[in-house]
Amino acid sequence: MTHHFTQTCAYFTAARYMRSIEQLADKIYAPTGMKPAYAYIMMTLEDSNPLTIQQLSRRLGYERSSISRMVKTLAAKQLVTLTPQGRATLISLSATSAAFLQSANDCLMVFGQTTTDLLGDQKAPMTKLLTSNNQKIREELS
Repeated sequence: MTHHFTQTCAYFTAARYMRSIEQLADKIYAPTGMKPAYAYIMMTLEDSNPLTIQQLSRRLGYERSSISRMVKTLAAKQLVTLTPQGRATLISLSATSAAFLQSANDCLMVFGQTTTDLLGDQKAPMTKLLTSNNQKIREELS
């Protein structure tokens, strides 16, 4: 019997793609000095500042514990401030976040152009399908 999971298994093919796209993102986001996830947290805060850990978790699809760990790292680098609000923690951009955000936004533009160059006209339908399928899976898991 020959297994064809390398071409037909949703888990295997998605994980393999994720490893490749993560390597590309790590390379492109290297000027920020941090992994891309930190840049996406900062850019999300740039869009809606301030947010709670729970709000960031929902918007980005990370576990709350992961967001908590990452924002503590950002706070240690003085890029965000953390303010307890009862049982929640409010995350705000700090006054020193502008340079990081400029670098993150520049990297986002380069990443977008690079993936467009590599994937061509398949990029938009693929990301739309990934977003839709992710929502279906998240609903199944809830």
